[in-house]
Amino acid sequence: MKLNLFFVLLFTTYLSFSQTTKKTFFGFKGGLNFSNVVGQELDGTKTRYVGTELYGSLFADTELNDKWNLEYELLFSYTDDYHFIDIPIHLKYKIKKWNILFGPKLDFLADNDNLETGYQFQNFGVSFEIGTQYSISKKIFAELRYSKSMTKQIDDLFLEIYDGKRNTLRLGLGIRF
Repeated sequence: MKLNLFFVLLFTTYLSFSQTTKKTFFGFKGGLNFSNVVGQELDGTKTRYVGTELYGSLFADTELNDKWNLEYELLFSYTDDYHFIDIPIHLKYKIKKWNILFGPKLDFLADNDNLETGYQFQNFGVSFEIGTQYSISKKIFAELRYSKSMTKQIDDLFLEIYDGKRNTLRLGLGIRF
């Protein structure tokens, strides 16, 4: 319910600002992805798995007014064994060369066949993401983002992680056109 309300609010905000011509920028992002899968063992003890991956994405960034932007992104994250496709939708607030961003992120496991013994993954998850971007120039920026999973997506018998949630910290660079 809260997620539906958030999407309605986000869509209404977008429509209210869409009455005049707005600039839209497109671009690429890439960098390091630090994943932290938090879950529990069979006896209820908390456990985690930490991994470092690469990510890359395409994005569209639309100005809503002189302080607010709406950014849509299609992100591909590569791990040793699995590939994730994430769709973040960020509302961004501009402060000089800085942007503060926040919004929901839809998480899809791209290569989940659930055929391997000991692994059970949900194909779809929802996260909330917050972060910042710093404009190095008009076209190049650096970003730091953290996403917190709201849904249980991972059961890994080999690593003894059950009801696991994938939280990520991303550090990267982007270029806009």
